Amino acid sequence: MDEANEGGSSNELPWSAVFNPAANVRAFSAIQAAGFRAASELVERFVRIASTELDNSGGFAAGAAPVSDERVADLFGATGLQPLVSSWWTMADQFLRVSAPRGDEPARATAVTLDFVTSTATGALQLEATAPCTATTEVWLHNGGSTDLGKVRLRCSELLAHDGAVVPAGELRFEPDIVPLPARSSRGVTVEVEIGQDVAPGSYRGTLLVDGYPDLWVPIELAITRLAS
Repeated sequence: MDEANEGGSSNELPWSAVFNPAANVRAFSAIQAAGFRAASELVERFVRIASTELDNSGGFAAGAAPVSDERVADLFGATGLQPLVSSWWTMADQFLRVSAPRGDEPARATAVTLDFVTSTATGALQLEATAPCTATTEVWLHNGGSTDLGKVRLRCSELLAHDGAVVPAGELRFEPDIVPLPARSSRGVTVEVEIGQDVAPGSYRGTLLVDGYPDLWVPIELAITRLAS
């Protein structure tokens, strides 16, 4: 705290400004303005370079006359002033795409979840493995309600390939295999698939279900490759 400011002001960073929407908008506008200035400088350099002749060795010839409108063209075939405008807008668009807030971007893939209160399931269990090995993934169980659901057991079908090849259901294990799910709790369950040397490469698909909850299920996709000999 600066003792010279008896009113309680401080020379330190005003952290309250971090949560001020108006201040954040002004800061973002300043960043955009700086980006436009940088883009304009790059375009000016591009124009100066494009206005020189290349000598036979690939370098810039000194004192070369500016190229004509017929010889200056961008990648889209535009000539004259058009390449300048097109290049400037391209760089401005790229800058805005990078610096714009990302709240409107599509959500990234979420974890596989089973919600016992709303009876909804999201995601798909996807595993990739090189045989022989044990492939592992995870599923989350959520109980946001006030009722203790007791012990929950997961089940899985066999995994079937398009050509009839099968990974038996017995090769899939859950850890823990029985899950206590008290009120307002979440539990992560590890899903393991044992893949032996005799399992043929390919894509196998099946279903994970919950004993006693017919609406809770998610697909399982297992992609198996073979080590090169």
